[in-house]
Amino acid sequence: MGTFSRLRRAARRQLDPEAWEGQGLSPVNWTVLWLILISVAFGVVATEKTIADQLGMSLFIIDHTILGVFAAEYVARLATIGLNPRFAGGGGVVRYALSPASIADLIVLAPMFMTAPPTWLLIFRLLRILRLVRLAELPRINTALSELGEALGAKRFELIMTLCGGALLLIFSSTALFLAEKDAQPEVFGSVPRALWWAVVTFTTVGYGDAVPQTLMGRFLAGFFAIAGLAFGAMLTGVFASALSDAAKIHRTRRQTGAGREPPSKE
Repeated sequence: MGTFSRLRRAARRQLDPEAWEGQGLSPVNWTVLWLILISVAFGVVATEKTIADQLGMSLFIIDHTILGVFAAEYVARLATIGLNPRFAGGGGVVRYALSPASIADLIVLAPMFMTAPPTWLLIFRLLRILRLVRLAELPRINTALSELGEALGAKRFELIMTLCGGALLLIFSSTALFLAEKDAQPEVFGSVPRALWWAVVTFTTVGYGDAVPQTLMGRFLAGFFAIAGLAFGAMLTGVFASALSDAAKIHRTRRQTGAGREPPSKE
């Protein structure tokens, strides 16, 4: 095996989460993860004009240095992706380049090759969080998501019924508040869609205070539907909690039986 081939395999083990034999992420992917978080943090901070003015050219240099690292890492992955059995063969690189994770990487790198207004630059910076999609391709994460999806699928009837009940509760409450408050507050409760805003912020326990019933009947109905909204939230939480519990049981069962284990790397 030549030196180039050994370097290519070593690079693949660092870059491809599927090829890393250790626990969690490889050192290179940990570095990429931290660079993603740092770049997103800088993108958020840069929206504050006073801070952006103080950083000045430093912000530009840091931003493009991180983009340069991302570009080098992307090129290295293209050069080593053929070692992955899923992308072996003549068209493997093309298939990988057209995958959602690879397209997300290209979107992140777009500011290196184009000029964009500050608003679009912020969007591109925040889109760097999409690069976590590729790092999430770890076998353990895929297994966990599969088990959670299996558990939620088993609870789909309860989930659908709970969501339908919540939708009906929103419609009933907004209609009732419309009938009770339309004359007292036409600008807030003058239609069912307007009253629907009150229902949404009340059921989510946000309660902005911009829509408050004034009539006695409106306040009575609002109190009743607010309590009903809490009950709906508790039901939905219960369904998800039950699904998470079932997913944990599925995981424990498969670990005990040895099912679902990832085959060891043969490299």
